[in-house]
Amino acid sequence: MKKLVLVLALVACGPSAGEIKTAKTTTYQMSGSDLLALAEQAAQEEYKLGDVNQQELAFITVPRFYGPEGDLQSPGAGGFVHTENHTVRLAFIVNVTELAGGDCAVTVTPKTFQFISGSPKPRELPSDDPNLPGWIHGRADKLAMEIYELAKPHAYKH
Repeated sequence: MKKLVLVLALVACGPSAGEIKTAKTTTYQMSGSDLLALAEQAAQEEYKLGDVNQQELAFITVPRFYGPEGDLQSPGAGGFVHTENHTVRLAFIVNVTELAGGDCAVTVTPKTFQFISGSPKPRELPSDDPNLPGWIHGRADKLAMEIYELAKPHAYKH
């Protein structure tokens, strides 16, 4: 019984499906460059930023390696990561879109490559690929929530 209570308590701590949907669909009354700056700030809490394109209002995080179950794999000697079957190389592409009327929206899309034993190169897994591990969408949703929390004061009020 104690385990059930603990599991329920842990599940209750995360955002609901409705909150995640809100974070992904909210538009903001601010400039695209300001929203991009907030998105960069949110992403830097957990990820290093790679290329930032101010003109395109987009950036990508530096790729990180995760085991098949979503555990972060740290680089070893010489900066190399030991990959096993189904290791994933994951980065996030964050795009700000300027909408009609001066509003903006933001999207977080995983860019994923999966290592398969015996294959000479990793295969890319598009964000809608059924082989994409579910925890990847969970990490993308978490980043979208973090951006939303920072930008919430500028959310468009219907």
